[in-house]
Amino acid sequence: MDKFMTEYTAKNINFDYIFNEIKTITEYGSREKKKAKPFKRGQEAGLRKEFNKIRTFIESNKRREIIDVLKHVKNISETMNRVNGNQVLDEVELFEIKNFQIQTEKLGKMLKTISISDLKITLIPQIHELLDPAHEKLNTFYIYDEYSEKLKDIRNEKKQTEKNIALLKREIKEEVEKKYDIKFNIKSEAVINKSKKEKTDNLLKEKNLRVSGENYLNFIFKIRNNKEIDLLEKRLECLKNEEEEEEFKIRQNISREIKKYSDLINNNIQIIGKIDYLIARSNFAQKTHLSEPEIVSVLEIDIKAGRNLKLEKTMREKHKKYIPIDLSLRKNVVCITGANMGGKTVSLRMIGQISALAAYGMFVPCEYARLCLFDHIFISAGDDQSIEKGLSTFGAEIVNLKKALDYSEGRCLILIDELAGGTNPKEGYAITKAVVKYLKRKNCMTVLTTHYDNVADDSDVQNLQVAGLVLPDENDLIKINNIEQISKYMDYRLIEVKYKKDIPKDAIKIAKMAGINEEIISDAENYL
Repeated sequence: MDKFMTEYTAKNINFDYIFNEIKTITEYGSREKKKAKPFKRGQEAGLRKEFNKIRTFIESNKRREIIDVLKHVKNISETMNRVNGNQVLDEVELFEIKNFQIQTEKLGKMLKTISISDLKITLIPQIHELLDPAHEKLNTFYIYDEYSEKLKDIRNEKKQTEKNIALLKREIKEEVEKKYDIKFNIKSEAVINKSKKEKTDNLLKEKNLRVSGENYLNFIFKIRNNKEIDLLEKRLECLKNEEEEEEFKIRQNISREIKKYSDLINNNIQIIGKIDYLIARSNFAQKTHLSEPEIVSVLEIDIKAGRNLKLEKTMREKHKKYIPIDLSLRKNVVCITGANMGGKTVSLRMIGQISALAAYGMFVPCEYARLCLFDHIFISAGDDQSIEKGLSTFGAEIVNLKKALDYSEGRCLILIDELAGGTNPKEGYAITKAVVKYLKRKNCMTVLTTHYDNVADDSDVQNLQVAGLVLPDENDLIKINNIEQISKYMDYRLIEVKYKKDIPKDAIKIAKMAGINEEIISDAENYL
């Protein structure tokens, strides 16, 4: 992000906040989101294709079904790394691959109804056959007998051996129960109270029994293996080892076979990540009422009913109405003038936010937008961190300005909030005029807010002015008790004015509304 815009810029235009609100479902989608890069000048056609994909998912009646499938897609990247490293997969890992195959097959069928040429899932029926030789079509995995005749024979003998052992133990148990009139519990244990001394003495001498436990009240007896049972159990242990060895060979063979299709599987992983990230942007676009912007190659930004999403949310939480902004930027330098509290900074950040969102392949918060792509986006809006490091407010501004000017030779968007507002007015005005003169000759777009008069009195500079305070009666100013009440009477719309030297003098109106002493107000008007 640094080359396109710094973290500072992303934070100041609230891009980082919005980007974090784009919620993917799978780890593949998160990975795709993290590596997202902006479209820059010359990549307009590619960006239009990206917008087409988002629109396709918004309009698709399969989106809900695709989301449901994505919720069942697990990350098998580490498993595939083990496959490619010639490691033998265990049953859990083989199940993960089988589940992944099932979900990709479902996605593949759904995507056939969506006409996006470069989002095609590659079906791999060989994998399904490999992991489901019994054709059960279940979302489970087991080392099936069908993998090997030898395995089948081992398991059959193992099963029969277990039956024979159980049968012999049951015969001995029934014989002992009948002989001594006792009962074994479900754990095949006979618990005999020590108070029954004669019975316990006889049981202790019984060759088919052994004491498995004892406490101060009871003896606990279990069946003692005879030679036949011992031989069968030894054989059973051998069969279990043979079964494990044969299962290992089978898993080894399956792992080798899966490796043959690793490129196709990894390609499907990438496609799923792209689908997930596209759907995340589609969901966010619908949720926040975003619009598809028109992308042009000429230096231009046109926005109708533009919103700053983070500010809009904040105002909604405070039960306040957000006023969308219209603007049309057509010149290399645009000045936004107006008194403080007029929303200039909000408009500035909105311009950066919409431009950055479009560049990152997202729909934008407005009713309509027509804009170009930039190689860089830069904002200077004061820097508290620099102040903490010892720079003055003006010093921080100049450091930021230097960074912006370094990029001014290319196609970049430079946003400057109240340039030189932290120094004395004469020098501040001179620096602002000089910067405007310098930037109007560059092939970039600069939008700056200012409270200095005469900055935009230039035919090469576009001047947008905040409409400002609109009061019911100019001669009967409304008294306010809270500064937030002013917003009720503030018109934040931007109006284009031609070569106007003076900015609105809403500051004195606001001072009057706040009840500042009449003598001070009168003197201020005289000084003006």
